[in-house]
Parts: sequence; structure tokens; C-alpha cells
Amino acid sequence: MEVNIAIIGAGAAGLVVAIGAAKGGKKVLLIEKGQYGGDCTNFGCIPSKTLIASAKVAHSLRLGKKFGLGFEEVSFDASKALDRVRATIAGVRSHEEPEALEKMGVATLTGVASFIDPHTLSVKTEEKEVHVKAKKIVLACGSHPYIPPIDGLKEAPYLTNETIFDLQEIPGSLAILGAGPIGCELAQAMSRLGSMVTIIHSLRGLLPNEEPEVQEVMEAHFKKEGIVMHLGCAANQVSYENGRFSICIDDKGEHKTIEADHLLVATGRRVSIADLNLENAKVSYSEKGIPIDRYGRTSTPHIFAIGDVVGPPFFTHLAENQARSVLTTLLLPSLLKRKIDPQPTPRCTFTDPEVASFGLLEKEAAKKWSQTKVATYTLSLSEVDRAITMGRTEGFIKVVTKKWSSKILGATIVAPRAGEMLPELSLAALHHIPLRKLTRLIHPYPTYNGGIRKCADLWLTKTILPLFKRKPS
Repeated sequence: MEVNIAIIGAGAAGLVVAIGAAKGGKKVLLIEKGQYGGDCTNFGCIPSKTLIASAKVAHSLRLGKKFGLGFEEVSFDASKALDRVRATIAGVRSHEEPEALEKMGVATLTGVASFIDPHTLSVKTEEKEVHVKAKKIVLACGSHPYIPPIDGLKEAPYLTNETIFDLQEIPGSLAILGAGPIGCELAQAMSRLGSMVTIIHSLRGLLPNEEPEVQEVMEAHFKKEGIVMHLGCAANQVSYENGRFSICIDDKGEHKTIEADHLLVATGRRVSIADLNLENAKVSYSEKGIPIDRYGRTSTPHIFAIGDVVGPPFFTHLAENQARSVLTTLLLPSLLKRKIDPQPTPRCTFTDPEVASFGLLEKEAAKKWSQTKVATYTLSLSEVDRAITMGRTEGFIKVVTKKWSSKILGATIVAPRAGEMLPELSLAALHHIPLRKLTRLIHPYPTYNGGIRKCADLWLTKTILPLFKRKPS
């Protein structure tokens, strides 16, 4: 089989290139060894956010009295939430299955691909081995859950984000290893749906890659919702007997045992490159991923890599952005090829409240420019009228800037709609609009985004107005 472009991996990035290239008149082959739609559709964004939505409704009903509504005790069948998750996955995936792709001009092959030489792939399907010759090849193989080397863990029937949505019922109790985005999102969702949740994390805070204030807010919120946290505690042994997990942890020198019906491992991800035989294609790689240049090319120029396989951060929106850039380069003449945008990648953890951020943290900016040249402006949601009316004042808006110019270096928002609020600041940063200019932006009242203007006002009150205050005589 000979094609113009072969894409390995039918996740978010691979689908963008395959469909776009087919529309551009190229002969395209999309190769997938697992489920079409990739991690986001089957195990990540779609199922987790669907479960979170159900959990949020359940939680809101319990809060009826807080809003002046005299609900009696709420009862519901939480297992139906998992049915809804599976139905949503099926609905989204129906647009990404081979039958749908064939109608868009994308040929598909289900099997494991590996390189024979830089232009030739071997694809082993269930029935046969197919050799594919391609002028251009795009690697969009994604990533997979990392399983830490804890004694007894590999022998136990643990869950990952790839298997937890196969459960038929919400667990009576759930222990979670890891307190990153996946661990925190699923901890809160499962807790709100009735599970007794315990988080075990070796570092001393939730979401350790965020600002310290994030950890303070989210830990207090999780504690309020009844989630048990063992932070700064290393898990050193796992056993499974009589349908129960026992996790031995070291809590500041004290040995403790956590028991639960199920164990979710959410300790990070690793790139999926083991099957590719990249040496045969002379493609450089490491355990962290495949290095690429600003056009998405690997060390072998006609072979591109996009998405998780490039290495962290592992975000669907970053993968799609890289895919759009590579697609342009593949379709248009060389003079019009498009660089992968180097802008800071926004991220959002869909807990409640959400945690969204981009760019530099305060400590990173201070390390780069020194603390005296950096200014931070933080506004509590208790000063945002929309948050007050919604009864959702836990959270804040924090912007990190150059001190005098107010050039935006990074931002963090903890709020019910933080993911929708953040792009206002990231767009300003992308187009070099300083924070001070946002003081002039009119927002509808009352909105959460109105808090961004109030945060920008702090530049005036904290940095500029003190310069004009008269010293007492």
C-alpha cells in the first residue's frame, strides 16, 4: 500500500491531521492499534467531564437549603451516572470510528505499526501484516498511565483512568494514588456520587504544579467535602485480599494502612513509543518523548511528531494546536509552512472550583527576573459580586507581571468557571497587552470575568498610586 501521508494514532492530534489532509486532497492512511478517538474520547476529557457534570448536579441538590430551597434528603442511583458516561463516549466516538472516517476520505487500518525503514511501516492487524509506504509520516501515538514500582501493585487489580469508567457501580470506597489533575477530578466526582475517597500523594500538596495558594484553597475545599487526604506520604506496599485493597503508607515516619474497595492509580503518564522501532527510521527519542523542531519535524525531516508522544505537558488542546500547524506544513508549499506556536499553554483542572493557569508561576518569574522586578496581583472571589450571588466565594484571580510595565507573565484562576475566564488573560499576554490596559475593559455586570478588571485595578492601587502619596511632613 502506498499513500501520501500515514498517521499513527487516531487520537485528537491524529484525527485533525488525517481529516484535514484528506479534505486537502491527499491520500491518507490512519493507523490505530486501540480505540479510535484516543485517550480524550475514551478515557480522558469526555468521560471524566461527563462524570463531573453528574456529580456536580448531585452536589448542588444537596445544597438546596443553602439557597433557600427546602429540599428533603436527596436520593439518586449513582450507577446511572456511569451509564451516562458510557453513552456519551459512544456518541462522541461514533464520529471518529472507521466508518465515519472513510466517508471523509480517510482510509483506516487497525493494528500495531512499526518502522521497517524511514518510509515503510509494518502494520500487524488481527488477520495479517500490511506494509505501508508513505512520503510523509506523522507520529501521534499518545501516552499511557505510569504505574509506579510499589511492592505488590502490579499484581493487584488496580484501576487507571483507562479502566475506571468500566465500573458498573460507584465504589463504596476508593483510594487514589496521586493528586494531580486526574486524581483530583475523579476524587471529587466519586466523593460527590457517594464514594468514601482517600487521596495518597507523596508530595505535600494537591496539584503541586500550581501556585501554593491553589493548594490551600483546594485542600480546604476537599476537606469540607469529606475527602480524606494523606499528603507528603509515600505508598510503599499494596495488597489485595477478599475484594479489598490495603495500601501501606509512610506518614512522616509513622506506618499506616489505608483500606478501600478500589484503588485508582493516577501518578502521571508516559509516552507510547515502545512498538514503533524508531531506530529503523533514524528518529531520535528518549523516555521523555520524541524531540521535534518548530515545525513538528523529528530528526528525520519527513517524519513528524505531535501530541503526547512529543512529551509533557499532556493536553488535548496542545495536541490539536500542534496538529493544525503540522497540517498546514503538509498541505501548503514550503514557503507557507507554519511554525508550532510557542505561546504558553493554558491548562485547566476541572474540579469544583476549577483551577486554570498559564505561563509562569510567581516563584518561576522571581527566579527569572528577581523578586524586585516582578509584581503579583491577587483578588479574592469574595470581592466579585457574581461569586457572592452564586454563593461561590472560595477562590481567587492571581496575575504575575513585570512590575512597572505590567506585562503579563502568567496567571492563575480558581473559580467555578476558571477555564472560561482564563483566555481573556492568555489572549492579552499573547498580544502583549499589559495588565494595566485591562482596567479599561468593560465587562457585563455581574460576571466572573468582571473580577479580572478588578484584579487589573490592583496595578493602579498597589503600584502606581503609592508613587503619588505625599509623605507626612
